[in-house]
Amino acid sequence: MVLDMRMRHRLIIALSLPLAAGAQGGFEGPGRYEIANIQSNKVIDLDRNDQTTVIQFSSRGTDNQTWNVEQAEGGYYYLRNVMNGNALEAVGNRNSTPLRGTRFHGGASQQWRIERARDGNALIVSRLGKSLDIPDGTSREGVKIQIYDANGEENQRFVFRRVGRGSAVGRDRDRFDRDRFGRPPSAPPDRFGRYYDERDRMWKLEGDGICFYQQTEYRGRALCSRAGEDRTAMDRDWDSAAASVKFFGRARYVEVFEEENFRGRSSRISRDEADLRRAARIGSFRVY
Repeated sequence: MVLDMRMRHRLIIALSLPLAAGAQGGFEGPGRYEIANIQSNKVIDLDRNDQTTVIQFSSRGTDNQTWNVEQAEGGYYYLRNVMNGNALEAVGNRNSTPLRGTRFHGGASQQWRIERARDGNALIVSRLGKSLDIPDGTSREGVKIQIYDANGEENQRFVFRRVGRGSAVGRDRDRFDRDRFGRPPSAPPDRFGRYYDERDRMWKLEGDGICFYQQTEYRGRALCSRAGEDRTAMDRDWDSAAASVKFFGRARYVEVFEEENFRGRSSRISRDEADLRRAARIGSFRVY
């Protein structure tokens, strides 16, 4: 009877170990995450300019910094960017090879294992053998993320921050796959760099900058400005109303003023905001 109880106890422990190991660095299985390096405190970002270069950047809560983690075979996962469905890929297996966000094909180079590091955070290891790595552990914005021999140092350790309650993985996969088979492309940008994205049904900006929208959730008419540009006043038909704001490229923040010509109380916005209706009136702004 004693032996039987010991065996049962060992069996319970053995069955529970894989579940405990699945929570390394905040990772809890398939879902939607922001992924940050613990040394640089920057997140994995798919550069909006070419939509394939993988860099590190300060967290802004944008879709290009958000990743759908999908189950692959043999304990591996795909990491697909929410902005366009591209998958994180090790395009080669030499040390210091930059990562890319490429069209999803499901091959070994797009498969990743989430391993437990010695401090409980996560190592992201390619099926080809190399680990995600921040070059020299730098905290500089825009640095390309690379692959390198796994060593478990801080520049290879990451934390997963779940975004939202659900993953929406299946819905996004369907949308991206439909787009791949001939959905009409967006119209070319206008003289302000603004264009309408047919897939997402919203106005966007080419390059670095921001767009204010007259409706929440980035809908309706958009007023867009590139980084380095100032707006001494909102357009007349806006009546200073902005219900949401979205960042593009490497724009860092927008400074907004209550009155025209940069007068009155000011505040700073540094990430996407889907609902600005409770924020202060916007009379003018500068984009950085």
